[in-house]
Amino acid sequence: MLPTTTTVTLLTTTAYVVLAAAAAILWRRSRSLRTALVAIGFSLVLPDQVTRLIEYYEFVGVLHGRPADTLFLIHHHAFLYYASILGLWVAAVGLAWHATARPVR
Repeated sequence: MLPTTTTVTLLTTTAYVVLAAAAAILWRRSRSLRTALVAIGFSLVLPDQVTRLIEYYEFVGVLHGRPADTLFLIHHHAFLYYASILGLWVAAVGLAWHATARPVR
């Protein structure tokens, strides 16, 4: 059985929360520009994912005829979309740099 859209939306948001938390822990363990790029990159993606989750639940509430269940409708999230793409690129560069770097002794 395929997962429902609600499950997939929750899983993607949860995955980015875990990635952002892991990147913050990585940065705390070894403070460098490489790990800072990873932490900043995944932190840039997180607001877009949370916005998409809220937007999905509001859309479902409107479709089911329960407008009282919606908090607010998000119409202008193009900035967050482009910020999340930039964040993924920054995190990818930071992870690749961190993975190929030699350990400092």
